[in-house]
This record gives sequence, C-alpha cells and structure tokens, in this order.
Amino acid sequence: MTNQSASNHVLAIDLGTSRVKVGIVNQSLVTIADAARPLDTIVTTWGMAEQRTDDWLEAIRDAATHVLVQIGDSSLVSAVVLTAQMPTLVELTADGAVRANAVTWQDSRADQLVRDRLDGSMRQRVEDVTGAPIDGRYLVPMHLRRNRELSASRILSAKDFLFTCLTGDFVTDPSTASGFGVLDLARNRWSQSLCDLWGITTDLLPTIEPSSHASALSARGAALLPGVATGVPVYLGGADSVCAYHYINSLLPGALSIIDGSSTVLLAKQRQTPYSPDRVLRTPLIEPRSVGVEMDILATGSSIGWLAKLLDVPPSDIEQLALSHRSPGESRVLFSPYLAGGEQGVLWREDLFGTVSGLTLATERADLALALFEGIAFETVCCVRHFDTLIDSRNIVSVGAPDSQHFGASLVSSLLGRPVVTLESQSPSLLGAALIAFTAMGAQDESGPASLVVAPTLAGPYVDSLARKMAEYVAAPHSPHQQSQS
Repeated sequence: MTNQSASNHVLAIDLGTSRVKVGIVNQSLVTIADAARPLDTIVTTWGMAEQRTDDWLEAIRDAATHVLVQIGDSSLVSAVVLTAQMPTLVELTADGAVRANAVTWQDSRADQLVRDRLDGSMRQRVEDVTGAPIDGRYLVPMHLRRNRELSASRILSAKDFLFTCLTGDFVTDPSTASGFGVLDLARNRWSQSLCDLWGITTDLLPTIEPSSHASALSARGAALLPGVATGVPVYLGGADSVCAYHYINSLLPGALSIIDGSSTVLLAKQRQTPYSPDRVLRTPLIEPRSVGVEMDILATGSSIGWLAKLLDVPPSDIEQLALSHRSPGESRVLFSPYLAGGEQGVLWREDLFGTVSGLTLATERADLALALFEGIAFETVCCVRHFDTLIDSRNIVSVGAPDSQHFGASLVSSLLGRPVVTLESQSPSLLGAALIAFTAMGAQDESGPASLVVAPTLAGPYVDSLARKMAEYVAAPHSPHQQSQS
C-alpha cells in the first residue's frame, strides 16, 4: 500500500451509548489527539432508553474543536470517518428535520409489538433472511411502535444520521444495515419480502453502500467540525463493535474479540463450514462478503454504571471495589447481570431481569462489586464456550475501558483455563474506523505498536471457588441457563 502523504490524518468520530469520542489518527494508526464528551440517556418508563440528537451534535462539535486545537493545524485532516452505536433509531420528517428523540438499542418497548405481529414461522423467516433472531431492539419494529403516534419519511441509524448531517446523503453500510431487521444478508440488500412482512416501503430506508463509501463534507457538516475544510471526504465507516473487531483482526487475524462497553459484544469471523444459526447473530464485517458471528451481553458496562450510581461512586471505582475484597473466595453473593431486560448472548430471551442472591446482613459494597464482575464473567464464559462450537480461534482478545485493570479478563481467563490478551489502546472502534479511511485512501503505513498484554490469571484457591460458584450460577433452579435446558 503506497504512502501518499506524510500529512494524512483522519478525524474519527465514535458515537457511543454513554459518550462521544473524537480522535485524530495518523497513518501509523496512532491517536495523536482525542477527546470524549458524556451523553445522557432519557429513561422515564420501564424499557425506555432515548437520547437527544442535538446532544450528539453538540458533543461532537465540542470534542472536535478540542482535538483540532490540540493538533494546531486543521489542514492536516485529510478525511473524516464515522462509527457509532447500533441499532439506534433516528426518524426524519419530509423536510429532513428530526422527528423526535433517538431510540437507542437499549430500548425494549417494541418487544411486545414483535410478539404480537410475528408467529414462530414468521420469526424463523426473518432469521433465515437476516441471519439474526428478531426482537424489539431492531429499527423497523422500533419505528412501527412509535409510528402509531407520528409519521416519518426516513428512518436511519445513529451513524447514518451523522453521515447525513455531515454530507447530506442518506446511506448506510452493511454492518449498520443489519440493525434494521430487514437486511437480506446473503444479497446485501433490503429484503422486499421482509419489508412487506412489516408493511413498510424501501423508500423509508437509506441506500446500502460499502464502509469505504465517501461523500464530500458539506458546509453544514463543516460547521460541526470547525476548521475542517469543506469538501474533504467523509467515509461511511461501520458499527462500533464491527470497527473495533476490524482493528483487532488487523493485529491478530481470526481472534475472538470481547469488546466491553455499555454492553459486551463477542465477535469473530465465521468459518467456512456449514453454519448453525443457534443463539448467535450473523453480522456483516468490514471486508466485502465477510460475515462475523456475534453474541451480545446487553447490560455489562451499563450495569457497572448502575451500581456506581447506587453506591454513589465513579464507575471506575467498581472494579477497584471488587479487587479490594478481602476474601473473594468466601463471598456467596451471586449477581445475574440482566439489568437491560432481556439478553442476546447464549440466552436469547426478552423476559430476563437482573437478580442478586446470597445477601446477608454482613454483605458489603465489595461483595456487590465482586459479584457483578463475576456474573459478567460467567455470562462471557458461557458465550465463549458456545463460540468454540462455531469457530476455530486460538486467540481471545479482551477490550475494556482505558483505565481498566482487566479484572474481567482475568476472571474469564481463569475460568476458561486459556490465555486472554488485553488490548491497551485509546479506542479500537476509532482506530478500526480510521483503518477503513486510510485503506480507502491508499495511505496507510504499517500499524503503530499496539500494546497487547496477556491478562494475569488469578490465585488457585479463588479460582477453585470461582469455578464452583459458576457451576452454582448456571445450575440454580432459577437460572435462565437451567431453564433453557429444561
């Protein structure tokens, strides 16, 4: 790959669930400036999770201004690229205005609509075409639930909306399109039969283009990125988890990635053998005609945030509380981390609620923190073991928060009896998105040195106790794992 210009830099935008991240990335895939701004989620009723699109744009403008000041010369930015949470619904009116708040992937209020409208054969039909079981967290059912009250002329995912704001074009990439619930995975186009099933027209939907598709930055878009020149290419990019995997796969091809955020996404490339769709999603990857297998544990980072709010401490303190436990092998508290209402990991169920058992008058904050990290690890291990039946992967790569001490990765490694590599980087989603842009421009050098560290395994007595506790977790009469086997 040729090196066109030593001054090529990409401004990458990652619209996450809890924050916006903006970074300036050079051709060696090193982040030379970055900033993040928090986002609020509106929750006033059970199952609701909405965000204001104006908050997104304000956060992007603020973070972009900050990083452009850091580099000192905005003319260094040769391109912009996007990645974002998905599926998160944005609806536009005929004149292009945002119709209402965005509905995030955490919102489960459309589950009942799916149950009411689709019988078992219809659900199977959707899964056969899209490669994923259907529930109310996909954009088309989200739209139909709310369309009872108001009409919309366009439905977009969060990244598509940002691309429209920056360029004026209505397009989506395959990885993001998979979140609509009507993508024909084999043909990489909208399924007319599924649109008919839901009673919508394809006019509502954006055009599907590759992740490397680019449009020129408009004047409106340049106002969101002060100092970036009108006309620079804006690359479409992909879903945040898929971009993160794209970067991880460039470092360790074929690895199984465990990407922690508000949820945990486990993702690997599908092997070329007959495929069993049991309890996984099939997800378009960045490379054309490349498909991944995916499992999502819906409430991991958001559960840590919930417990932090409950205990009135910063979220980063929850890991430290867990690590501070004086006798971890003796704690009997079990935490089932289904706080999002439903699950899409090895358990695909919409009726799950988080539970905590084993509480006594002696239970302390450290017990709760430890049990939450253990519960997340138990669910992760269940998913990894299911992945072992689907893929051949020698490497497991875990990506956590930048300030993480990788306690979760150590728990997973100790329970599996396999090494887990941790990735130390500013944001693999940002870097994966930047990699898309540089590849499209033909301007990428060799990647800069990524810090890959094997997570430490835990002490023997605790590991023995942990294994017994996981067996108890899975086999308990109230456990959804136990119920799914009966």
